[in-house]
Amino acid sequence: MKFVVVCLLSVLVGTEGTSMFLRQRAAVRARAAGELLGENTVAGQFFKSFLEGLPKNATKAKQEAVIASLEAEVGKLNENVLKLQDIQKSEATHQDASEQLKSSLKGKDKAMMENMDEWSQRMNEKAKVGALDVMSKLKNAIHLIKKGALSGNADAEKKLGDVLQHMSDMAR
Repeated sequence: MKFVVVCLLSVLVGTEGTSMFLRQRAAVRARAAGELLGENTVAGQFFKSFLEGLPKNATKAKQEAVIASLEAEVGKLNENVLKLQDIQKSEATHQDASEQLKSSLKGKDKAMMENMDEWSQRMNEKAKVGALDVMSKLKNAIHLIKKGALSGNADAEKKLGDVLQHMSDMAR
């Protein structure tokens, strides 16, 4: 509802006000997408280095602490995915108002608004896929640690090494 009111007010204010509104809206959307995308990347890099530094034979308490830490991060990433889904739903519900605003714009403002919408959709999807990918790797690491990757199970240890290698590849 706020979005619709802001859109209508921006149309009434005029071209200069509309351009300023569009720049502000673009900055807010970019910041939100960047934060979520960056958090996914950093989480993957951090846990890769964290897991590489663990001893090959960790105590049961250390393994449980690692698992708890990994599960907490999976929960945080899941929250990010839910936020992104909420953002996508919100944007879908405001699609009519956005289209109405675009129809009232001309030239550069209209092109900027269309580009911003396309960029926002791409970044939201990229952040969502990134979070799901990191979550998958972390869940796989949790499974392998429970299976004995840090307590002498050579097969699980090798597979954990493969997961860490895939996490390295994701960061590039």
